[in-house]
Amino acid sequence: MNFLRLAPPRLRTRPGAFLALLLGLATGLSSCDRSAPSPMAAPDPAREIRELITALTPPPATAIPVLKSEFFSNKKAALERLRLASPAHGLEALRVYREERPTLPEVQSGLLDIAAHTNPPATEELLVKLTTTFGEDLYVRKQAAKLLGKSAPIRAIDVIEPILRGKFDDRTYPPEESLLEAWLTAHETLELDPVPLLALVATDIKRPMDVRHAATKALGRHPSPLSRQALETILVESSGNGYIRRLALQALSASLPREEFCALALKVQDREADTEFVMVLEDHLVKSCR
Repeated sequence: MNFLRLAPPRLRTRPGAFLALLLGLATGLSSCDRSAPSPMAAPDPAREIRELITALTPPPATAIPVLKSEFFSNKKAALERLRLASPAHGLEALRVYREERPTLPEVQSGLLDIAAHTNPPATEELLVKLTTTFGEDLYVRKQAAKLLGKSAPIRAIDVIEPILRGKFDDRTYPPEESLLEAWLTAHETLELDPVPLLALVATDIKRPMDVRHAATKALGRHPSPLSRQALETILVESSGNGYIRRLALQALSASLPREEFCALALKVQDREADTEFVMVLEDHLVKSCR
């Protein structure tokens, strides 16, 4: 039996389509030979620190409110961005601080801020010197102490704690409240117990009131038997400082179980001679206990 064998059909290609195919292949091959796009240019510490100085320089006092608002916004954004920059940025900030020394304390402290955040080891000794040595602008020294507590907490405790425990000389050091804040930041960063020194400072009636106030507030954030004892001592002290007694009352209200606080407040109220503070206690009792 004969079978009819059919030849396979022949594809009929138009010359124009074939030419287009060849051109497409050529284009694809040539694109493979092209180099990959260049990566984003590396950050330039010198340029970015110059831009930081511009952002830190305030407008004239006579500037309109819009310009002042833009200044604070730009300053905040520049500091937040460069705190995450490279150690090279910290070295450049230190170089500018040491070699060119901008006139404005705000600019000086901003340079120290970036150096402390991006390159703590290179900045540590300078921060210690500014904290402990008289001579530089007081605003810069206050900021240096705070930065030391954040960037080098172990060193901050070693340097600042003997100052706080000794006889404080405000002619030599930054304000005691600034040193206490830096010391407390260091303790909290390292998760160390700050209560013994806080209790000592808060109950020392010879200390400046702003320092005692700061220590009393901090005691409320670190509840313990010792902090409670210190706060109860402040609550009934007869120094005439009603504000610190209110701070102690608020700290105890926030840190004690309700029943214990109510019993304590009633006990103090029964023995209180200051009629104004009797009303303060009554207000707390009404809000928390009745």
